[in-house]
Amino acid sequence: MLSYYLALLFIANVVLARVRELEINLSVGTVDPDCFGQGYDRLLVDGQYPAPPIRVTKGDQVRITVRNSPDSNRLTTIHYHGIFQIGTTEADGFPGVTQEAIPPGGIYQQNFQIIDQAGTFFYHAHSDLQEDSIYGAFIVYESDDAWPSDQDDHKLREGPYEYDEERVLTLSEWWHQDEMERLDYIMGPNFAGMKDADSYLLNGRTVYDPNQPTSQNCEGYSVIDVEPGKVYRLRVIGATTFGALGISIARHTMTIIEVDGVLIQPYQTTTLQVAPGQRFSVLLSADQAAESYYINSQAYFTMTPRTNGVGILRYNLPHHEKRGLATKPDIFEPHAYEASVTDMPVLPPPDPSINQEWFFQFMKPITPDYGDFHQPPDRTVIITPVERRLPDGTVRWLINDRMPTEYDPPLIQQIARMDQRQVNSTAIDLHIDGYSDGFDEGRKTFPLETGEIVDFVIHTTMLEEPNICVGHPWHTHGMVHYPIASGPGEYIHARDWNIRTYPTPIAKDTTMVYPYPPPETAPGGTPCGWTKIRLYVSNPGLWGFHCHITGHMMQGMMTVLEVSPEQIPIFQN
Repeated sequence: MLSYYLALLFIANVVLARVRELEINLSVGTVDPDCFGQGYDRLLVDGQYPAPPIRVTKGDQVRITVRNSPDSNRLTTIHYHGIFQIGTTEADGFPGVTQEAIPPGGIYQQNFQIIDQAGTFFYHAHSDLQEDSIYGAFIVYESDDAWPSDQDDHKLREGPYEYDEERVLTLSEWWHQDEMERLDYIMGPNFAGMKDADSYLLNGRTVYDPNQPTSQNCEGYSVIDVEPGKVYRLRVIGATTFGALGISIARHTMTIIEVDGVLIQPYQTTTLQVAPGQRFSVLLSADQAAESYYINSQAYFTMTPRTNGVGILRYNLPHHEKRGLATKPDIFEPHAYEASVTDMPVLPPPDPSINQEWFFQFMKPITPDYGDFHQPPDRTVIITPVERRLPDGTVRWLINDRMPTEYDPPLIQQIARMDQRQVNSTAIDLHIDGYSDGFDEGRKTFPLETGEIVDFVIHTTMLEEPNICVGHPWHTHGMVHYPIASGPGEYIHARDWNIRTYPTPIAKDTTMVYPYPPPETAPGGTPCGWTKIRLYVSNPGLWGFHCHITGHMMQGMMTVLEVSPEQIPIFQN
């Protein structure tokens, strides 16, 4: 059982911090979430799928003990996606970088404080393909008054927004394949392109074939219960690991108020497009007739547009999220086979012949965090990932023509043993002078210094098999970034340095590098689109920077941003 304890620490009658202690117990269980009729063994949190939600308040000190079952037969780690880990890079859960993976029977403790953050986050495994089954909401409230409660009907508030209650909608994927077989396919010589999920899940459930639900225990679709006349904050979490998923709710409009844990100015839409790793909060008014309505989905940036991800928004059944962590979380309990209103929302189909960039360019922050984004940065790092088949038949992603790095022992241990832990300023100077791409060949990182303003240009390139241009959601650990520009083809700095296509950049930790229509004949590796993000570097640590398509990350589309290691607190002890 996911233990949840609360203590107050007092010194000299002054409250220093509130400590929330949790245990994440991992073990193997058999799951059939889409009524396919056959279950598959997956690593689970407390035997539950999806994992239970975690809720904390800004400023809390969080202490989590991760226990890996002796029978799991898997190495694992847990990452808290979007949490900055200020001063605690060792708690970031990035195997080979910030820690060794936890072996079967092993225990790892992660201690960190929630500093200057509130919003919608999630936790997930960061090893192999385990993120397919180990993912759960991680909600940070602005204050204790912002917690939902079943004790009264007080309004909930964050920033300028007010609402009655909140709900969680987690989007994920499911494959009808043994986890180890799929892992061997992705990493082995028989790889012939990423394969679409068999099912798309809303809050961990769908029906694979509505005409023939083969499972005798099929419970149907996930339900979100609402009461007429109320306004809900719907926290949407992109826990998919390959495709982006669009969602729409029949006869309802959504007002986006949060992206990746940061509040934005209200933006109305009838559809969301959620890439792997992205999160949103939308305000949803229960202002329609007291019926039930379909939530439909559409897969984007996959090999085929087919999707079976369906849920139901149901009126008139009072439902309260209980404060804290429930043994069986309420958000996964309601289910139904059909909605009373038969309208099925139709989302725009994917069209690779046009620029498929979504609405992010039109979103605005509530208050600008920084100054003029038109000003040049201190330097610009250009990243070009290319898919290559190696002599042994396996496929790997090479970044700037470099093979993927495997740190052994973990990078954090390597640096801890060094007499000189300063950032490699020589590598930075060589980059500024135009003699390198900014990579430190010794530590196999991109070194950054606190106080720097650094732009990263990330390309998407043509695949070799099949010969198409695809999108990639890039995620920064330990910090937010600001998308400021994008364009087709290859980024040429002398030509494109001052292009700005995002007039009002918003802070994010996961940004989609969108594909553009490529030339008719373009060989594998040809750049077919780029996105520029800006980093205001301030958090010392070892931070992963990678594509959030899990298979791509494992094949090498990842690197490490090494920020002022001499300032990392764990190295000061």
